Amino acid sequence: MHWSWKIVKTGYDPQQVPSYPGDVIKIQWAHTSESGAFDQQASVQAARAMVNGYGISGLNVAPALNSRHTQKQAIDMNISWAGTLTINNASGTAVTISSDPKTGMNSELHTVGATYGVIKFVGGNSDKPHWSNDGH
Repeated sequence: MHWSWKIVKTGYDPQQVPSYPGDVIKIQWAHTSESGAFDQQASVQAARAMVNGYGISGLNVAPALNSRHTQKQAIDMNISWAGTLTINNASGTAVTISSDPKTGMNSELHTVGATYGVIKFVGGNSDKPHWSNDGH
C-alpha cells in the first residue's frame, strides 16, 4: 500500500522501491515493455490500480510501512447508522446512541469501543476509519 501510494501521489520512481525484508509476496514495481525496457506508464498504471483497489486514493499521507495494522492490532472501519443505535458494551449492558454524528466519529461509540479494548484513533479527523488497541 505504501509504495503504490508513493508512486501515484508523489511520483516516486518505481525502480527505486526497496525490497522489504521477509517479503513473502514479491511485487514487481518496475514494469517493463515487450522489449524489456523500463515502462514508466505501465508501472504507474499498476500502482494506481493498487491504490484504487485498496481505496487509499483519498489519503493525505502514505500508509505506514510499520503500523498497528501490520502488527495486526488495528482495523479501518467506516461506520454509519440512521436513527438510534443500540449496542452492547463489553459487560453486556445495552447502550443507546442517538447523538450526532451517526458515524465512527461519535464519542459515545468511542466509549463503547473502549470497553472492548478497541480505541478510536487519537488524531481526530486525520484518519477517520482507524481503530486500534491503543488509538495509534
